[in-house]
Amino acid sequence: MKLEPLFVNHYKRLLIVTLVIFLIAAGFLLNQYSTKGYFIEKDISLKGGISATIYVQEEINKDDVQALFLEQNPGAEISVRDLSTIGSEKTNGVLLETTDVEIETVRDFIDTNYPSADISIQQVGSNIGNSFFREMITAILTAFVLMSVVVFFTFKKPIPSLAVILSVVFDIILTLAVISAIGIKISSAGIAAFLMIIGYSVDTDILLTTRVLKRKEGSVWERSVGAFKTGIMMTLTAITALVVGLIVTNSVVIKEMFTILVIALLFDIIATWVMNTSLLIWYLNKNVKTA
Repeated sequence: MKLEPLFVNHYKRLLIVTLVIFLIAAGFLLNQYSTKGYFIEKDISLKGGISATIYVQEEINKDDVQALFLEQNPGAEISVRDLSTIGSEKTNGVLLETTDVEIETVRDFIDTNYPSADISIQQVGSNIGNSFFREMITAILTAFVLMSVVVFFTFKKPIPSLAVILSVVFDIILTLAVISAIGIKISSAGIAAFLMIIGYSVDTDILLTTRVLKRKEGSVWERSVGAFKTGIMMTLTAITALVVGLIVTNSVVIKEMFTILVIALLFDIIATWVMNTSLLIWYLNKNVKTA
């Protein structure tokens, strides 16, 4: 099946498909908020609590650590993640994050059960975490608004400019829905990743919109295909680099950021090359007919 007839003749149906996907993701997030009180769960760095890094000489099992901690502190909320060295499958440490307990309780637990371990413990107050979260959200909203102003100034046409902005919103909402569904707790690094999504999302949309609106050679479809060849190469190159980074790194922070970015870039393929392309074809067809 050729893609040109699908886009040229059925662009409204494609827009409906992307709208349905967006509404499903938005509905999931709204349901999450109504039932749990949040769109996405925050980790210790954003909601406050205690974070302890435990390094041991022998291999350590995170499930054993979690079960033992809950046995001694049944009312605590806890999350335990593995730590290992690059190129090794052996787990030589864990990152323990918990709330509703005192820092001395965590220290006594480690000293009692892992006396030879090298440890690092830090405590984040809930007020500090919430304040930092609000500041990060403010930074994202400010970046989004400034990006929108630049887009409107660049194209000076409401519909194409809105198409670019909607693509960014599409990427953010769907990425939030996926990472919430798979249970990723977002940290300050995750918030930074969402800030990067704005830049990653808007570049391919600007490429597409510039090629389609400002170039005159060829048909709208031919200009869209030319933009696609360049844009998809940019996106796939970024995804490849991020996946390689996910494979070789053992940093929890990098894994979180790269996972969020990979998910967003995959959705950006739909946002740019299905939704935005269909909107531009619709816009140009309407202008031609009314001219």
